[in-house]
Amino acid sequence: MSQTFPQSPGTVPVPGLWVTVLGAAALAAVLTDEETRPRWLGIDLQHGEIAESGLPDLLRCAELHATPVLVRTADHNPAAIGRALDLGARGVVVPAVESAAQAQAVVAATRFAPEGVRSDGYRRNRTARAPGPLDDLPDPLVLPMVETAAGLDAAAGILGVDGVSGVFVGPIDLARSSGWRPDGPELLAAVAGLSVRTRNSGRLLAMFALSAEHAATLPPLDLVALGTDLGLLGTAVARTFGGAR
Repeated sequence: MSQTFPQSPGTVPVPGLWVTVLGAAALAAVLTDEETRPRWLGIDLQHGEIAESGLPDLLRCAELHATPVLVRTADHNPAAIGRALDLGARGVVVPAVESAAQAQAVVAATRFAPEGVRSDGYRRNRTARAPGPLDDLPDPLVLPMVETAAGLDAAAGILGVDGVSGVFVGPIDLARSSGWRPDGPELLAAVAGLSVRTRNSGRLLAMFALSAEHAATLPPLDLVALGTDLGLLGTAVARTFGGAR
């Protein structure tokens, strides 16, 4: 069954997996069971060990298993944003956006002329034989990251930018920037405020959760990453072998 990202705020967050180290073969094992696999993937090119050269195989694997993908780019580079979308990502998560002007530049990197600056060339989501009009292509999800105190202060302006689908909260960096604990009450209050803003503006709210238990304590979200591939692998190994000594 093919999965898609929500286009407007919902009532139940869609759970996903943050991919930092897995290759295509291991990812295929994760996605094989339709009943238990994550509903979406976030592929991390900023902090993960995955290089851009590894994206094509990962995106093909996800497509084969009908699992949509967001790619977190390493920075705001328009070429890197366009490249991730060309290879088949359904949307981009762009780190450390701290102003409406930066959000506008990110949106422009996802849009073709005359609305934006994205170059139109080879794309896996368009056949070479019959390209079709650009108007037929769905707009990608554009999720600037709110992960600094400055970004949180600018959230209203960021959410007001045409073409921004919502915001993605990076709790660890936001907590560091603000002098909070990642699981502390101040961060929860900030996320609650963002939840109200996104719902009032018809935008999405996404966040990386520290664990499934942490996710259960969070204010209403639309997308939630329930952990990293590496972290979940370590947890599974500990549970399996912890009592075998």
